[in-house]
Amino acid sequence: MQQGDGVAVVAASSALDDPSALQAGLDLLTSWGLEVRPHKTSGRRWGYLAGTDQERRADLTPTLPARLLACARGGWGAARLLEEPLHWTPGWLLGFSDVTALLWARLAAGIPGGVHGPLLTTLAS
Repeated sequence: MQQGDGVAVVAASSALDDPSALQAGLDLLTSWGLEVRPHKTSGRRWGYLAGTDQERRADLTPTLPARLLACARGGWGAARLLEEPLHWTPGWLLGFSDVTALLWARLAAGIPGGVHGPLLTTLAS
């Protein structure tokens, strides 16, 4: 990653309970010179999930170029997204916990660039 690289926020799992923790993670990425893409993940909820399966799947294929897909939080629900084929974009996928299923699926599809590391909601703490 280099300054100016784009970052897309992915909410593939549980809904966000603490928007301030997400914002702290985004602020940290911005302070490193990364460009956080506009997102609609804050406040999005479908039951206990961070949106419908379709909304959460769409997070994984951002409309604006992004070198990093940074997962907002873990929890539960990412495995549901694997019931249909995902169209992976080049770049990095960052997260852990529930996101591990997506990291393995990406690797199994022959797409490099997965990092089992902090979530946006834990990055700044």
